[in-house]
Amino acid sequence: MTRIIAYEVLPGEFVPGGLPCLYLPVLSPVWEGEALSLEYRDGERETLVGWRGTGPGEPCRVRVFRTRHEPAGPAVCLAIGGSGGLRVVDAGGTGAPVRGMPLLALAESLIPMEVRRVVGPPPTAEPLLPG
Repeated sequence: MTRIIAYEVLPGEFVPGGLPCLYLPVLSPVWEGEALSLEYRDGERETLVGWRGTGPGEPCRVRVFRTRHEPAGPAVCLAIGGSGGLRVVDAGGTGAPVRGMPLLALAESLIPMEVRRVVGPPPTAEPLLPG
């Protein structure tokens, strides 16, 4: 039986439209951490934190796991936060949010090794049966 995570982001300052409740099948173990550090190919770095609440809100844990939109669709590695989504925080040391997003699908090249050790490689798609 596949575990499901129900995930919803409330409308707020950084995610004005919010995100209606999604029911996400969990296809891997779930990595959790205080922050997720990403390094892009051009050398740029970002730090993501989970966020809960509307208005000022507060940081919460980030969860990363493999999921897919449809049973035969491609698997993606997804990062989610709390009811306020995810925030990119200022790398200059203030820790202040600079922008937000409801969730983030991670390209394989962006998945940090510490996360990859937990979520593993992408699962293969289930074969389609002729109907």
